[in-house]
Amino acid sequence: MDTIVEKWFSTRDQKITWGISLAFFIIFPLYFANIAAFLPDGAMIEGGESVTGDWDVTFEETDVATSESTEFLMDGEEFEFEFMFNDPGNIAYVEVTVSHGETDESGQWPDQCDNAVGEMDMSGVSGHVESGSTNSGESGSPNECPTSYTMVILLIENYTGDSYEASGSKGEIQSMWSDDGNGRGDWVCMITLETRSGSKPLPLDPGPLSNNEDGEEITVSWRVVGVEVSVTPSVDVSVS
Repeated sequence: MDTIVEKWFSTRDQKITWGISLAFFIIFPLYFANIAAFLPDGAMIEGGESVTGDWDVTFEETDVATSESTEFLMDGEEFEFEFMFNDPGNIAYVEVTVSHGETDESGQWPDQCDNAVGEMDMSGVSGHVESGSTNSGESGSPNECPTSYTMVILLIENYTGDSYEASGSKGEIQSMWSDDGNGRGDWVCMITLETRSGSKPLPLDPGPLSNNEDGEEITVSWRVVGVEVSVTPSVDVSVS
C-alpha cells in the first residue's frame, strides 16, 4: 500500500494534480449546498415540469405551411378545394381565405356582386376546436366587390395568442397549449358560386347590356400557423 501511495505522490506534478482534485471534491458540494440555501425550496431545477410558482406565458407564431389554388366556377357550381397537412409540431390554427374578382361589375350598374359561399368539410381532419372556429362564410354585401373573407379553424382550446400571467405547475400550464394532434389530415373547403346580375331601370333590365356572366375565378388560400409556448418565471418558483 505504501508503495502505491508513494508512486502516486512521487513527483511534484502528481502532488499538484491530487491537491486540485481533493479541493474540487470538497468545494463542489459545499458550493451547491450554499447556493441552494439562497433559492426557494430547490428552485434551481427551474426547467422541470413539476416546478410551481408564478409564470409569464407568451406565444410565438410562425407560418408552418401555405398553399393556394384557383378554379373557374360556373354559376351554381360547387367545387371542393383540398389541402393536405400531416406535419409534426404544435399547430394553433388554420386560416382559409376565399377571394374572387368581378368580371361584370365594371359597367354602368355595378350593384350586384357575385357570391362565393364557403363551407368547411372537416370529416377528413383528425380534430379541431368547434367553439370559436369559423366553418363557413360568404362574400358579403352584393354592392361591395371584389371581396374576400377568411375562415379560422382553431386547433387549441381557448387559444388567442395573447400573453398572460398564471400560477401553478409549469408542466400543467405548458400542456394547456398543445394541439393534441388536431388539424392533421385532408382539409376540404367546398365553394358554391352564385353569380348576380346588375340591375337597371325598367324597361332596360335585363336588356342586352346586362351585367350577367357565366362564372368567376375563385381562389382559396391556406395558412397553417404553428405556435411555440414559453413559460418563464415572473417571481420565485418552488418544487411542489
